[in-house]
Amino acid sequence: MKYPQIYEYARTKSPIKEEQWLEFESGLSPASWKKSSLLKRPGEKADVVYIILKGILRNYYISSSGREMTKIIRGPGDVLAPYQEILAKTDIKYFIQAITEVEVLEFSYQNFQSMMDRYHEWERLGRILAEENFLEKEKREFMLMHMSAEERYQEFLKDFSHFKDEIPQYQIANYLGISPEALNRQIKKKS
Repeated sequence: MKYPQIYEYARTKSPIKEEQWLEFESGLSPASWKKSSLLKRPGEKADVVYIILKGILRNYYISSSGREMTKIIRGPGDVLAPYQEILAKTDIKYFIQAITEVEVLEFSYQNFQSMMDRYHEWERLGRILAEENFLEKEKREFMLMHMSAEERYQEFLKDFSHFKDEIPQYQIANYLGISPEALNRQIKKKS
């Protein structure tokens, strides 16, 4: 077994048997990117899922006016994938970028789908991961629609305190849906 820590993490969600894991693990490919590298661009095929071992990734859009809008930030231990595009079988609509140097394990969603089709434990794992993703999206939507800039920043610090200093402030600001100046005010308030 090459990745026992990931196997144990998966087992916290569903009782996956070791022989099933070894079958899945054979489809994992390690990859790494330098800081600011683009893993995916709009128009590319949505078929890869990333397990982040080290570093920070983000998904972001560029508006028609040229402004970046960070959709999601993920760090070590997280899974990142263009879920909507994978499920809809469409091309990616945003960029996936390494904020820092990144090491990941990649796997094909088709491989994961095959495991879910054949094994109840994998179907359960997929359902639980989908539920967690849904809850995170709901939390983010609530934050953007109902919280003040100060509350958003407090929520960011709670969720990303362990690597907040590695993320450029303009990316934090656009993730929070506020201007860099508003973020600076929040940082000064906090100091």
